[in-house]
Amino acid sequence: MKRRNLFFKSMSVLVVLGLYSCGENTPEIEPGEENTPEIEKPIFPLNIGNSWTYEETTHAMTNPEVETVKSEMNNVYTIDGQSGFSARKYVKGEPISLLNNDNEGNCIEYLFNNDKLVHKTIIFKKNIKKGDKWIYKSAVYTDGDFSQYKITDMEKTCIASDTIITTPKGDFKCVVFSYNPSGAVDKEGNPNDVFVQFLSENVGLVKFQRYELQNLFSERILTDYTIKDINN
Repeated sequence: MKRRNLFFKSMSVLVVLGLYSCGENTPEIEPGEENTPEIEKPIFPLNIGNSWTYEETTHAMTNPEVETVKSEMNNVYTIDGQSGFSARKYVKGEPISLLNNDNEGNCIEYLFNNDKLVHKTIIFKKNIKKGDKWIYKSAVYTDGDFSQYKITDMEKTCIASDTIITTPKGDFKCVVFSYNPSGAVDKEGNPNDVFVQFLSENVGLVKFQRYELQNLFSERILTDYTIKDINN
């Protein structure tokens, strides 16, 4: 049975929403004295037209297989009051994951089913240091038509906060996350599978590695990208 994470399959993305309160006791603010919270640059920038192109190498064969993989945000939707982008067409009523950047630059994943919000969870944290951990609630497809899914708690760990990754597009300072997507371990307690994600501020995913039984199975490296200004 194939297991596919809804986010990584759809690469769905949410626009940042501005929320305002208009209570009766709102104090008057003189011109030039506005106290608007500063929004940090996101760890995973989200906007219509953003795209990432990777060279993906699969090592688990006699001759490594290399292919080009591209993800692009080209659809925008509003579901249960949340507006956002998706790399795939949304079918009303089907489960889908969307993303949003909060004011701290974190990347939040929202899961919807039957046009209703199921939950939200942090998928990428920005201001984080080596050794920090959190629980990411991953929604995974369990059948071929994307109509059924299960939610799995995955412990994500920051294993580095200032790693330099060299790519065809230059050098990027990255924060690095590691997690075991299946939760399975061998007799010695080592994880059967490990995913390692390298992200750079206002660029997104720069590099991705997948290990099986402690051996590198596949990896992606950024070869091109386009990031649109959120104000455009």
